[in-house]
Amino acid sequence: MKKTYTSIKTVLVLISLMTFTNQLHATDWLKGAGTEPDSTMQNGKMVKNINTKPHLWGFIQVGYQQNYGDIFIKNGINKTPFSMLTPNLNSQAGFEVNRARIALRGMIDKKNTINYFFMLEFGENGITKPAGHSVGNYLTDASITYRGIPYANIRVGQFKYPGSEEGLRAVFASNYRNFSTVGSQLLLERFLPNNAIDKDTSGKFLATPQVSVAAYRDRGIELFNTISFSKKIHFTYAAMLGSGTGLSSSNSSGTPTYYGYLATEYLFGKGKAFYLQSVKLYGWYQNGKRKLNNTNYTRERYGAGISFYKNVFKRGLRIDAEYIHAKGMIYNGAKDMDNDPFNNHWGYQIAAGDQNLANGGYFNIQYYVIPKKVEIMARYDWLNRLTNSTTGERVFKTTTLGISYHFKGVTRIDLNYAIKGATAPGNANAQKVLDNTGNLLSIQATIKI
Repeated sequence: MKKTYTSIKTVLVLISLMTFTNQLHATDWLKGAGTEPDSTMQNGKMVKNINTKPHLWGFIQVGYQQNYGDIFIKNGINKTPFSMLTPNLNSQAGFEVNRARIALRGMIDKKNTINYFFMLEFGENGITKPAGHSVGNYLTDASITYRGIPYANIRVGQFKYPGSEEGLRAVFASNYRNFSTVGSQLLLERFLPNNAIDKDTSGKFLATPQVSVAAYRDRGIELFNTISFSKKIHFTYAAMLGSGTGLSSSNSSGTPTYYGYLATEYLFGKGKAFYLQSVKLYGWYQNGKRKLNNTNYTRERYGAGISFYKNVFKRGLRIDAEYIHAKGMIYNGAKDMDNDPFNNHWGYQIAAGDQNLANGGYFNIQYYVIPKKVEIMARYDWLNRLTNSTTGERVFKTTTLGISYHFKGVTRIDLNYAIKGATAPGNANAQKVLDNTGNLLSIQATIKI
């Protein structure tokens, strides 16, 4: 722990010395993260970008959380991980340094044909301490993009794969401390070693995590671009061949994961970056293999959604909605693997077979009651997990209410209150455990420099 906070202190010192240049391109997260802008504003005029000086920037997210659920322990096993705070799962309330990231990006040549992006993480989350187990990983992004081909960019390395809007969105731009339930469980991939245990031969494998969660990222090569049909209508495509290993270099299955993404966006013509007024429709697909006990299992995900932002009564209104479907490699929650009532040893459980199905989605609405300062929000999300199993099915429903105070741009304080509910329609014993589910209070400050 002392080492972690020393690292965080170092990051904060570095951040305090740097200046920040905004690199986001509207809500086109693929282009914003993978390329440098072709033009910049100088003396009130847009000029060609020829700046090869590296841009050093970063952000930190700190706060407090309290889970109001009850804890249920049977035979020394904690059955209620959902009542504990992630990533450590060892308390119900506490202060945290959720993220502390530092990044370097820029272009190699004045023609802007070769771009790069690198980012390190020093906070405590699923990247550095999945289920409370330190994995010694700090690298989230490391990529190079070649832009010398008409209508196409080629990106190679480790970066966010094309997919869900919630995953693609810059995490510092979200007013919610936690991902939606469907995003967290179906898309925020957890990895198990090949020797994971299937205790009851039910096809649900359990093991201590040895590598980071994927954090909506993978290693591989991506072909992508945004094409403008007019000043208002843009079309974005992306195809990626990934290793299927997330932030790890180990690919036990020896097979690639395929990603596809299509989006069309209509610009209303005002605002910039995350606050560009537009409406976007998108769809995505991903498919790959994961190995457990020397058997390759299919992991398939796909989804579609809409993202909207526009000034209504001179105040910003944001609406997001997305539906997600999953087949195979369904995350089945964290499990306590130690029957010592005074100690928890958490592992991940995954229902591997492609007969295992799940689906869910979210609907989000946000509105500035005071322009650029005070924003209110509400998000409803749901997850139907293991719909193929009468006794294994779980239904999660969460309504998160919140308010944010913006100091400048995305530098702000967010207050969230999540009203949680979970049911086991065909399993009365499991329902007794789920009845311990409680609401979650989150307060988080985001500082971006």
